[in-house]
Amino acid sequence: MGRRYHHGTHSDTARMRKRILFLDFDGTLSPIAKDPDKARLTRNVKEWLKRISREKGVKVAIVTGRSLADIRKRVGIPNLIYAGNHGMEVFYRGRRVLEKGRRYRGLFNRIANDLACGLVAIPNVYIENKGLSVAVHFRRVARKYHAAVKKRFMLLANPWLSGYRLRVTGGKMVLEVRPAAWDKGKAVLWIWKRLASHHSPVYVGDDETDEDAFRALRPHGATVRIGKKGTTNAEYRSSSFTALIKSKLLVP
Repeated sequence: MGRRYHHGTHSDTARMRKRILFLDFDGTLSPIAKDPDKARLTRNVKEWLKRISREKGVKVAIVTGRSLADIRKRVGIPNLIYAGNHGMEVFYRGRRVLEKGRRYRGLFNRIANDLACGLVAIPNVYIENKGLSVAVHFRRVARKYHAAVKKRFMLLANPWLSGYRLRVTGGKMVLEVRPAAWDKGKAVLWIWKRLASHHSPVYVGDDETDEDAFRALRPHGATVRIGKKGTTNAEYRSSSFTALIKSKLLVP
């Protein structure tokens, strides 16, 4: 994996010695699980996170589509920055420091109910109401029904989109309805500028929603896509997060 160097001012050099690592969860820190509830950190990755987050000059932010409550419980390391729901809710040092879209919570309860009722006839569809977004997982659905899930999802979601400034995003066997005004790109810039402005940013992710963060941070730091398939806005690729740990890109 290649690396990029530049000659800058003393303050630039000092910042390069400090890193903020923005890390996606599913498909990056944790292998993709057929059942999203069963996704876990491997012991090696969890120990690495604990160790690296204690290093001087290093901050770690977990940036995920999962809800804030879910990701804090699932990772369980207290001194990290947690950004749930694609960065609409951010937790750091014992408190929420950002919550976008609070007014949408009641709306997403209604959307989740619509999707659950409309997709009930397709076996093994999993509807996840995350409070500030709703995801439809179909990894466990028989492949012959995938097209039907996507078609039915769009029919059910479309009436909600324009009237409430929502958007649909896809991913690895998942479709999601969420607010259009915020994404991982805006979230990582907010976190970087307010919580770690003297640190050089590195973003690692593997999926469609990570592309917003790649675009936002590529001019400012390192961006890495996990996996070899598909086009990407990331500067680098790595076959796995474990392989990336062994490189010097995350922490020199």
